[in-house]
Amino acid sequence: MRDEVTEDLWTHFPSETPMTFLDWVTSDNPQPNGGSKANCGAYWEIYDYHMVDEDCTRNFTPICEKP
Repeated sequence: MRDEVTEDLWTHFPSETPMTFLDWVTSDNPQPNGGSKANCGAYWEIYDYHMVDEDCTRNFTPICEKP
């Protein structure tokens, strides 16, 4: 998921269809908080698998991919 094309419009990648469910971290480190520097989403175990925004240059394991 990312908001690289339009800031704060989170879409699936690569289809660019809008996300219909967003479950951001709201506690210690409210998300999304990276502005135009963090345009890709990820899930972190330390945040109970809620979403965070990250720099798109980071490598993460996909949750699922099309064959």
